Amino acid sequence: MTGFVSFARVRAMVMTRDDSSGGWLPLGSGGLSCVTVHKVSRTEADGSSPAQFLIHGERLRDKTVLLDCVIRRDLEYNKVNPIFHHWRIGSMKLGLTFQSPADARAFDRGIRRALEDIKQGERPSSHVTFSYFIHR
Repeated sequence: MTGFVSFARVRAMVMTRDDSSGGWLPLGSGGLSCVTVHKVSRTEADGSSPAQFLIHGERLRDKTVLLDCVIRRDLEYNKVNPIFHHWRIGSMKLGLTFQSPADARAFDRGIRRALEDIKQGERPSSHVTFSYFIHR
């Protein structure tokens, strides 16, 4: 059995850091995406229910998944300005340019809730690692 809890659902452009130029570029060919922060848990055969906390981004115009990453305890999250936030997990640097400050605040609340749950013991299952998709 699988459970799904949504922490945030916003519209934003998914960005990636280009260290060679020192700037942020739209992921894939750009475009507005529906980005969610959510928790997925499933009951294992042993009765345990490991949870995964995810950031998922799907481009609105063609439903292409641009972003699918597991939120880990070591996520470094930064609010740069009212409509641009970015994060780092390991060596990957990803960000969102939001459509409104309200969307940015909702996403921030979702990320903080997920991180708090992780810190309180709702750890992602150990066999899942960070992943993301880039479609060019």
